[in-house]
Amino acid sequence: MGARVARAGDVVGAVRGDGTEESAEAVETVALARGFDHQDPAVAGEIHDILGRFRRHCPVAFSEAYGGMHVVTRYADIRQVAQRGETFSSAVDLGAVVVVPEIAGVRAPLFELDLAEHTGWRRHLQRFFTPAAAARHEPYIRRVSREAVARIAPRGRADLVAEYAAVVPLLVVGELLGVPEPQRPRLAELARGLTTASGAEEAARVGRDYAEFLLGQIRDRRGRAGGDLLTSVVNTEINGRAATEPELLKFVFLMIAAGNLTTTDQLASALLVLAEEEGLRRRVAAAPELIGDLVEECVRHESAVAATGRAVVADTELGGVPLAAGDRVLITWGSGNRDEEHFPDGGEFRLGRSRPRKPHVGWGAGAHRCLGMHLARVELRVLLEELLAAIPEFRLEPGAAPERTYGVIRGVRSLPVTWPVPG
Repeated sequence: MGARVARAGDVVGAVRGDGTEESAEAVETVALARGFDHQDPAVAGEIHDILGRFRRHCPVAFSEAYGGMHVVTRYADIRQVAQRGETFSSAVDLGAVVVVPEIAGVRAPLFELDLAEHTGWRRHLQRFFTPAAAARHEPYIRRVSREAVARIAPRGRADLVAEYAAVVPLLVVGELLGVPEPQRPRLAELARGLTTASGAEEAARVGRDYAEFLLGQIRDRRGRAGGDLLTSVVNTEINGRAATEPELLKFVFLMIAAGNLTTTDQLASALLVLAEEEGLRRRVAAAPELIGDLVEECVRHESAVAATGRAVVADTELGGVPLAAGDRVLITWGSGNRDEEHFPDGGEFRLGRSRPRKPHVGWGAGAHRCLGMHLARVELRVLLEELLAAIPEFRLEPGAAPERTYGVIRGVRSLPVTWPVPG
C-alpha cells in the first residue's frame, strides 16, 4: 500500500514545473521527502526551506519514516484534513515514546477522539476555556510572571527559556486543573523533568513519579465537589459514561503538555524575535497595546504546534494523491501559515499584518482547533507585558546562536540574553 501511494505522490511532484532544471529539483525533492523525519533535530534549522520545497513540488509528500506517512504542507489541504474527522482520525501514532505503561494503548479523551465522542468532551470542557474564563486567570498569571521577572531582573542576564518561558505556563495549568498552589512547584518539576530527561532510563523513572503524582490528584477528587477542570471530569459522566483511570491519566498528561509546551515554545519564539529586532522590541515596549497583535503574528509566523498526525479511516484523495484506509498523514501547521498561495509573504514577520478571511492555522483548524487559545493569548500577553515593563532592553548575549527545535512542537532550546542593570 505504502509503495503504491508513494509512486502516485512522486508523479504528482515530478510533473510540476515547466523546465528541465525545475523538474530535476522536483525529483530531488521527492527523494528528500522519502527520508524526512519531523522529529530529527537536524531538520529544525532548515525546516521552512524543506517544507517550502515540498509545497512547490510534492505538497502531499511521502516519507518512509515511522512506517510511512504523507506530509501535508499546503494551507487548503491542511484545512481539509483538519475539518474531515470522518475521514482523518486524530487517534494515530507517529513516533511517540510511551514512558508510562498505564497509558499505553489508551485513547485520550478529547485529544484522540473524533466526531460525536470528541464533541461531547469539548462541550463539557468549553466553559473552562471561554474568553471570560481565561480572563479570570489573569491575576494569577500576572503575579507569578512578576515573581519570575523579579528573580532575574537584578542579574542583567538570563536564559529566557529556562528561567522565564518554561516557568510560568506549568503553574498556570496547575491552577486550571485545581492543583493546590503549594503542590504546583512539584508538578512543574516533574513535567520539566520528563521533557529534559537525558535518556530512556531517566525518562521512565521521572514518568513513574509523574504518573503517581497525577494519579494522586485524580483519586483525591473522587466524589468531591469543586469548580476546577480536573474535579469536573473525574466526577462527571461524559458521552454517557465515566472515564476510566487510565483515560483520565492520559487526558491529564496531554492537557498539561498542551497547556505548557505550546505556551512555553510560543513565548520563546516571540522573545527571540524581540531579542533580535531592537526596533520592534522598543516599539512594542513603548506601546504595550501592540502586544496582542504581536502574539497573533508570532503564532502565525512560528506556530508552536508544528506537526501532528492523523490516521486515514476511509479511502480518499488529497492534493491529487490517493490515500487508503490505514495510511497516516502528518499535518505541518507552520507550513500552511507560509503557503505562498494564502500568505504571499508568509516568511516575513510583520506586525500589523491584515488578517485574511480564512485565518491562519497556528491555533489549528476544524473540530480540534486549540481549545485553550483564549487562555494562551492571555498568558502570552501578560508574560510579554511584565517582561518588557521590567526589562525593555534585553538583547542576545554576544556570540549566542539560539537553536530552533522542531518536531511536534516548534520552539527555541535556550535564549541567553543580557540587559543593562542600573547602578
